[in-house]
Amino acid sequence: MLLGLAVPALLLAQSFDSRALAQDRQPELPRFRAGTNLVRVDAYVSKDNVPQIDLKAEDFTVFEDDKPQKIENFELIEARQPNPQTERIDATNVRDMNLQAANATRLFTLFFDRWHVQIAGSYRARKPIIDVLDRVIGPDDMVGVMTPEMSPGAITYSRRTGSIEREVTDNWTWGAKNSTYRSPKEDAITGCYATTDTARDIAGKMIARLREEETLNALDALVTHLEALRPERKFVMVFTEGWPLFRPDDSLSRSIEGQVPGQDPVRVNPLTGGLTKQSDQDARTGQAMTYEACERLRTMLAYSDHETVFRQLLQRANRANVSFYPIDARGLIVFDTPIQLGVPPYVDQAWMNRRFEDLRTMALQTDGEAVLNATDVSKSMQKILADVGSYYLLSYYSTNGKLDGRFRRIRVEVKREGVDVRSRPGYLAPTEAEARASGVAIERAGAKPRPPPTVTRALDALAPARGNLPIRVQAVGGRNSIRAVVELDPVTAKLPEWLSGGTLRLTFEPERMTGLSTAAQSQTVTRAVDPGQRSIVINGSDQPLAAGRYSVRAELTPRNGRRSPIQVTTFATVPADAVEVGTGGLAARRGPSTGLVYVATADSRFRRTERLRLEVPLAGDGFTGAGRLLTREGHPTPLIVSYSARTDETTKQQFGVADVTLAPLAEGEYVLEVSLTKGGKTEVITYGFRIVT
Repeated sequence: MLLGLAVPALLLAQSFDSRALAQDRQPELPRFRAGTNLVRVDAYVSKDNVPQIDLKAEDFTVFEDDKPQKIENFELIEARQPNPQTERIDATNVRDMNLQAANATRLFTLFFDRWHVQIAGSYRARKPIIDVLDRVIGPDDMVGVMTPEMSPGAITYSRRTGSIEREVTDNWTWGAKNSTYRSPKEDAITGCYATTDTARDIAGKMIARLREEETLNALDALVTHLEALRPERKFVMVFTEGWPLFRPDDSLSRSIEGQVPGQDPVRVNPLTGGLTKQSDQDARTGQAMTYEACERLRTMLAYSDHETVFRQLLQRANRANVSFYPIDARGLIVFDTPIQLGVPPYVDQAWMNRRFEDLRTMALQTDGEAVLNATDVSKSMQKILADVGSYYLLSYYSTNGKLDGRFRRIRVEVKREGVDVRSRPGYLAPTEAEARASGVAIERAGAKPRPPPTVTRALDALAPARGNLPIRVQAVGGRNSIRAVVELDPVTAKLPEWLSGGTLRLTFEPERMTGLSTAAQSQTVTRAVDPGQRSIVINGSDQPLAAGRYSVRAELTPRNGRRSPIQVTTFATVPADAVEVGTGGLAARRGPSTGLVYVATADSRFRRTERLRLEVPLAGDGFTGAGRLLTREGHPTPLIVSYSARTDETTKQQFGVADVTLAPLAEGEYVLEVSLTKGGKTEVITYGFRIVT
């Protein structure tokens, strides 16, 4: 029973190795990169509820606290239409599942707040959930289910939604609000306070507070889990009817029958003849909790401030890039509580208005949407999620590098009339303690030095790398040119529309704000993509490029089918004419999948069975070079990096080449460093990469 009263959701959908699951439940810290001020923003741009997927990097401007920021990376993440369940492949262990979830185009969590949903609400939630799963969730999305009793580490995220649909249909009685169901702990509380009407009233208030606390704690744990899982936007659909958000109540802590909370007295267990243990039943109540334990719990609940806890939850969700979508599946309602409970209509309306206002605040502060009092819940949910179907992922280095823990406002503007732009309203900057807990070195007098900036930048370039991207592009600048490699994802290359190949358009667009001459024009290179070809190398444009920063936009269109081009953008800088060393290097791999040849790659993920080659464009000869392989902390490893020089026979372009075998490395992030020296002057080029299994 998946959503039943005794078994946590999705624990029966798949069975993973218990040891791996235990490891996944370990405490997780917020994720920080080597550069603590690297910020990622996902922007949803739509017009008349239709996503706009033809924008360029130069169409966007990002402001932090009203100060413009320089966009470092730009990607269009396009959600594909739903496909048959049989074509979707799920992971078979926790580690692979978490990797798939981190790389999913969109990650959805359905949170069933069973303590605050009536059975009528859980019944009516079936159709909206099934409709969304069938019509909105695509093959690159993943969905998981959680209830308040679950640990977030127990969530099973899946591309296949059939099991969720079946369980939602078969076990629709998960709503427990106003029902007679009690958990063992709640039964113990009821048993502790069953002597008088006053005591029974106390028990009811305690259970209400306990359930609300359990729900808020579960949502907080989910936010922490999702923050560590991936930096991109996470969608949490909270099926709930809202919460009272209890404040401290002195009357709840008053003494009952002259007794006040205290320590458990020493007693003899009549069943064993020995002293009672914490797990023994109370002989007076027959419950697992002793009366003294109930009293201590009563005092704790009396002084709980759930309104403050709720505000803090929204702050953490905002920083973690988690968007809440509160949904009341009952639809259009008149009375919030059953008539038989005898609540006056004006009181009932006031309770509902307050809860709904808090749910709207929850959505507003996390850039979500609330579905409340909707005439058609299914259509409302589909409209909301369709609006966030495709999005742009922008990365920038904040000009404010302080670790002060303060809120920083983010605003995204688009140079197109009549469009709606949605993005996270801001984020909480990390504190020094949080950065230190995540392994980030804090610069202080006499402290251990941080990694060199070249290492930091190389590692930060890994941040936007995601496993589900249909194409990737990397580009480096040389004298009057930009060299780029565009790589088609293996899964995308096997789709029917790509079996006959396609066309690549690579556009070099100058950034006007960098001081380039206004006469500089964009240039486009077009190449045919052969059937089965995944990697395309572009050795510059037809005409020389002026020095400055350029956006490099790749558009791949399949030869078969009518789908719009797949687009991705990166940036590259053409150095001044006097500079002889390029601004970076392009990688190539050699391994079991390539045979004896090196194949250029835009994917910075490598396996230990491969070799990595990095080629840096040079505008002159006479260079001597050396290479080192560094850890993410900037420490050199003992691996030998060979260096050589080569000249391309076709373009006559010269390259400095570094080559290293990856077999001895463990999983993790590394930096390949190449030092090029001429005339006593040394230039350092770094390339960050990740070892995966």
